[in-house]
Amino acid sequence: MRRLGKAGEARVTSSTRRDYRLDNLRCILIFLVVFSHLLVETKTRGPATRVLYQVINLFHMPGFVLLTGYFARFRPKRMFTGLVVPYVVFQVLASVRKNIVAGRVWSAGLTLLYPQWTLWYLTACVMWYCTVPLLERVVSGRAQLAVVVGSLVVSIAAGLAPWLGEFLDLARVVVFYPFFCGGYYMGRRGFSRKIDALDQRRLRTVQVGSTVVLVVAMTLHYAHGACPVWVLRRDTPYANGWECEARIIMQLAAVAWCLWLLVIVTNAKRGIASEVGRNTLSVYLLHTWVIRALRHTLPLPGGELMGIMLCAAIAAGTLVALGNDRVARAFRYVFACGWLKQS
Repeated sequence: MRRLGKAGEARVTSSTRRDYRLDNLRCILIFLVVFSHLLVETKTRGPATRVLYQVINLFHMPGFVLLTGYFARFRPKRMFTGLVVPYVVFQVLASVRKNIVAGRVWSAGLTLLYPQWTLWYLTACVMWYCTVPLLERVVSGRAQLAVVVGSLVVSIAAGLAPWLGEFLDLARVVVFYPFFCGGYYMGRRGFSRKIDALDQRRLRTVQVGSTVVLVVAMTLHYAHGACPVWVLRRDTPYANGWECEARIIMQLAAVAWCLWLLVIVTNAKRGIASEVGRNTLSVYLLHTWVIRALRHTLPLPGGELMGIMLCAAIAAGTLVALGNDRVARAFRYVFACGWLKQS
């Protein structure tokens, strides 16, 4: 076996070392996904809940999509086993559950073209991944920036298109695509590693600068009237110019949040948090069944604050239960064709 010198060993270690910053960030984002769904499904109400829900929904899915792009590769077989197969399985299960609750025949309204609740993310990933061969042809930094800005403009203009609607949730696919593009090019350029390479003084400067940008973006957001989250993800055309302006502000605020989180979260192993960050798909697809079960059986204590605290505790427990390595391995084996040898 050929021996490597110290420099060669250092390069290998640097290139193969796991990036815990991204694992930790994914853990934070999947917690916010579960937490925000619990706030809605348990009917926790109040002014603090309303503000909390609006702020979380500004950036939790844009951040998730950005990290999806960061690791994106065009691998058709893995796309089929890891995305298409779980989508079909959970879409059928969700449709059957919905029909049973409604007292209809199990197959009534069964369709694969209108994703149930959170399953839009899987169909969106398939479509986004199919664009990777095109994205990788763009090499220069200016051209990559132009692609991201262009996709951002298209995501805003999408609100003018009446044909973008619930079919495959195309409206969300277009709205969140700029974050996938941005994440993909960040991954190609090793954005997280470049943050690690900064000395403490420059890192603090970047963190302060990103915080200022975030504060400005949120000020614009609330100055515009605390734009409701449905403006960002709606599947119908804009009703007026205010909604178009709202989407512009919300997209910019989401970009500010994503950049701020990337420079604030540290690249260090954080026990169960880093473990959950590796296994977000099992949490994402299974947590909805936990929430549906709790919605009708879990009596929330009186008071908005107690409701928020209980939702946070349940969300944390759900992450630990569904995001550990054993559950994730079992999930991949059963629902993502883990028993097949993947290329």
